Amino acid sequence: MIQVQVHDTTLSVRFPSWTRLFVKAGQVSVPLAAIADVHHLDRPLAAAKGLRSGLVVSGHTKLGTWTSFSGVKQLVGAHRGVPGLRIVLKYRVAGFDELILSVQDAEEILRQLTAVRR
Repeated sequence: MIQVQVHDTTLSVRFPSWTRLFVKAGQVSVPLAAIADVHHLDRPLAAAKGLRSGLVVSGHTKLGTWTSFSGVKQLVGAHRGVPGLRIVLKYRVAGFDELILSVQDAEEILRQLTAVRR
């Protein structure tokens, strides 16, 4: 399961070892100042659209990089039945404009990020 932690100045995303081949990272750190917006997603699988480099298990899992036709690059770690977050960035961080992540504690992370960004 993807682990997301909110620290004083950064958002840390850690991927399980088996997913690292597809997302091409073990961990991604995003400065909190770079976060433009955060949205709760009931169905994070549907949020990843465009050309992909990664793994798709139809209707179950999406892992990797998705690039929309408008050029937005998404880092995706989404699983069916697990709530998620869309984290929109002000500028590219680690090569991405957005993160689409399935996390069990999505509501709590959303609350933390909202509190920190105020």
